[in-house]
Amino acid sequence: MKKVAFYTLGCKVNQYESQLLADMFKNKGWQVVSEDDPADVYIVNSCSVTRLADRKSRQYLRRMKRVNPSACMIIAGCYPQTNPDEVREIEEVDIILGTADKLRAVELAEEFLEGRDVPSCTVEKPFADSTVYVDHQGCGASESRTRALIKVQEGCNRFCSYCVIPYARGPIRSRPLESILSEAEDLIGRGYHELVLTGINTALYGTEGGSSEPSGIHNVIAAISQLGGDFRIRLSSLEPTVVNAAYVEKLFAFDKLCHHLHLSVQSGSDRIIKAMNRRYTSEEYMDIVRALRSFDPDYGITTDIITGFPGETEEDFGQSLELVRRAKYLKVHGFPYSRRPHTKAADMAGQIAPPVKKERNRILIAEADRVSLEFRQGMEGKPMRVLAEEQTEVEGKLLWKGHASNYTPVYFPWDGDIANTFIDLTAAEPVLDGVYGRKEDK
Repeated sequence: MKKVAFYTLGCKVNQYESQLLADMFKNKGWQVVSEDDPADVYIVNSCSVTRLADRKSRQYLRRMKRVNPSACMIIAGCYPQTNPDEVREIEEVDIILGTADKLRAVELAEEFLEGRDVPSCTVEKPFADSTVYVDHQGCGASESRTRALIKVQEGCNRFCSYCVIPYARGPIRSRPLESILSEAEDLIGRGYHELVLTGINTALYGTEGGSSEPSGIHNVIAAISQLGGDFRIRLSSLEPTVVNAAYVEKLFAFDKLCHHLHLSVQSGSDRIIKAMNRRYTSEEYMDIVRALRSFDPDYGITTDIITGFPGETEEDFGQSLELVRRAKYLKVHGFPYSRRPHTKAADMAGQIAPPVKKERNRILIAEADRVSLEFRQGMEGKPMRVLAEEQTEVEGKLLWKGHASNYTPVYFPWDGDIANTFIDLTAAEPVLDGVYGRKEDK
């Protein structure tokens, strides 16, 4: 049996598409093995948000080519789509696929192993030419035994000045609602208790016709909520460039929707936010935060923040730190600014030296960790419904791990196999990146 291995970088959309590709290989009789195992074909499903992601793709290809020199090496997705000339210089690569062609990996891999002539580079379709959602009727990408991804949307037209993704993924295309519901029903029937709706910019679902009202994703949540079964819905993210406080308040009507949102703020400085071509102010962002927390004081909010964007001063950076304190995030993903091809920010004056960017990022993460601890301390004594996922060792004890509705990791003792089961617990003191869970005696 021929073997294929996947190395997936970046976003949840990439995770979903790797699973879709894996299923396509399985249907052709292939065995899918882990990324470090011997294989006939290695596929890098690449990300190009940062230069670090590009470097990880190159390192993996070179490492696995040394392990198995005769293997077919494929790189697909955002990196070759945005920088094909650089990717062509990677000696170990046999097949290069852009974002529009990555699902051709199965046929091209088989042709390559049969000794047939295969085009080495198929980055054929310019990003702007992708105008229709290509629906492959996916079966959902499993993040765990309990949680599955459903891709609902592709592309973005926001063109933030630092972001290469619109050039990699193209304009907005939304998946038909009927297809989304069919996949959701299948996943619920297979026993998944958490469905994660994901896309390149999920809030833009249904807006490609020119509508400025992001009602589409609201309609998707409403339709899935009507399906039978004991499950919950999680949004992977909502962009404050698209939604506002009034919009998110509409989401409170859905009992099945988790009390967690990833709201990428990127900076706490209005001057930098404007330079990033982000369409809100820090106070408008905080209006969303206040709306969420007025509905549930323990609403979990996570975010992304870039440090060292061109022209960022110490005062600008201080405003980002202050926003972290005000928003009381559960988790902050901090990134030093990375120059990306095609983007306006790459040519801006005031580029920050790498040591400064890294030091600011270190300070940001330290402050975010302190704020997260305070947030989790505030949960103590409150009830949680936790979806048990797996067992893990914590401070020498074997505990179950799961996530509360607000995305806080919860660690708790329990006898027996309770994976993929909802458990009612009370939040205790913080531990690791989450909290201990306590079972209350009735």
